[in-house]
Amino acid sequence: MTEKPTRKDAARNRALLLDAARELVRTEGLEVTLKDVARQAGVGVGTVYRHFPTKDDLVSALFADQLDEEVQRARATAQQGDAWAALVGYLEETMHLQATNRGLRALLCPAGSDYSSVQACRAVVDPCLEQVVELAHRQRTLRPDITARDITYLQVALVAIMDATADNPAAYRRHLALFLEGARLRPAATPAS
Repeated sequence: MTEKPTRKDAARNRALLLDAARELVRTEGLEVTLKDVARQAGVGVGTVYRHFPTKDDLVSALFADQLDEEVQRARATAQQGDAWAALVGYLEETMHLQATNRGLRALLCPAGSDYSSVQACRAVVDPCLEQVVELAHRQRTLRPDITARDITYLQVALVAIMDATADNPAAYRRHLALFLEGARLRPAATPAS
């Protein structure tokens, strides 16, 4: 039995809902409700539930591309030969993306871990970060007491800074730089001859 093609109005409504949800979540965060999405899209709540029976379904559809990109970024980071440069690049890019999208920021922090799509993403990202941290330790570019968990806590702290400094969206960068400066292991200075 073949599936019926999606009716044009159903496809249009789905696109309207995703556009409305994308805008609301970008500016308001994950606290938005399915009712808020319906109102923003100009459709009834029943239309939302037909397309997205749960908020988890909506979040999965809304962030599928971004979470996939996060996974690809983490995998690429783990494949780089220079672990310090890879770690710095990963943190700069992922934090920039979170700074520009409040919903993504909330999703990638502990509060977002209730969503199945985030759990699947973390299941790939976390081991990649562990690989990078281990390699940085072997390359003697990262202090030996810094763990992958510390990198996760740093991201949570930077998100809190983003939320606290909404009037200065780039403020988190200073704190990222401070952390990186403190986390970097530098070779001992050799005496001048």
